[in-house]
Amino acid sequence: MKAIKKEVFNRLISSLIKSYEVIAPVKKELVSFEVIKRPEEIYFKTNSYFPVKEFFFKKNETLFRFNGNNVKVPVKKPKKKVLIGLRRCDLNSILRQDMAFIDEDVDAYYKKERENCVLIGYHCSKVEDEYCFCGSLKLLDFFDLMLYDKGKSFLVEVGSKKGEKFVKRYKQFFKESKVKKIDKVVKGSDRLKKKDISSLYDHADWEKGVKRCLSCAACNLLCPGCYCFDINDKVEIKDLSKGERCRTWAACQLRCFTRVAGEHVFRDKREDRFKHRIYHQLQYFKEKHGVNLCTGCGRCIRGCPTRIDFVKIINEMK
Repeated sequence: MKAIKKEVFNRLISSLIKSYEVIAPVKKELVSFEVIKRPEEIYFKTNSYFPVKEFFFKKNETLFRFNGNNVKVPVKKPKKKVLIGLRRCDLNSILRQDMAFIDEDVDAYYKKERENCVLIGYHCSKVEDEYCFCGSLKLLDFFDLMLYDKGKSFLVEVGSKKGEKFVKRYKQFFKESKVKKIDKVVKGSDRLKKKDISSLYDHADWEKGVKRCLSCAACNLLCPGCYCFDINDKVEIKDLSKGERCRTWAACQLRCFTRVAGEHVFRDKREDRFKHRIYHQLQYFKEKHGVNLCTGCGRCIRGCPTRIDFVKIINEMK
């Protein structure tokens, strides 16, 4: 463990801004991750309403431009990034996206954005709200540095070699701490009582959520782990041989997501789409990768227009 006083922490941030693109939670109408210009912009009191994934997995991204037989891939040189204030759920969601975009098959666009990136977490001292269930999902320690708020200072846990190099580079800001271990348990976050839902797919209680679902896809877009996308070509009417191929976020809750040629829709029923998202989060991804895709941040429930609490629905299944 290291330690850093908060006024010293602000000086560290000011120093980082000169060399890095510093991204942190900022409170405006809602809390969101943004590139900051001053350390005073950072807001630690509540988690960001929006996920941080857009800084790696872009909402809209041009994959290449074409003009006849000529194809040109945009040359990108992403800035070195320092992300600050990531909760444990968001850090684990970055790990999940790494599994999908780097470990399984390398996505060059995502990987380039993830390179030269330092992840600095902020540990929750208490449960975020009634929708959080991160304690149910055995989240891993995945960070370069983790901040533990101790009032006038932060305890700092080093979690990687990159974190060690970072502390060494900015050693003038850090002090040794006498604290060797710290309690990482967030009381009240173990809300999902049924960890295995494999036998519940045909349970009648799913209808409680299906009836209220609007298929608006807010749950997908607010999820820090969801990584589905569509690819489309944008062409000029005057010259159909010229245009660009783009990747955009997509959502399994939208009927059009599984629509194919001939107008066949693989998940035409709302019930199928509703259950698919939850089973991908809690079952399918785990069967393939050994961990849940879901990290229990609660954003999908918090941002749902009809507040569908699928955790409560699952817990009540008998």
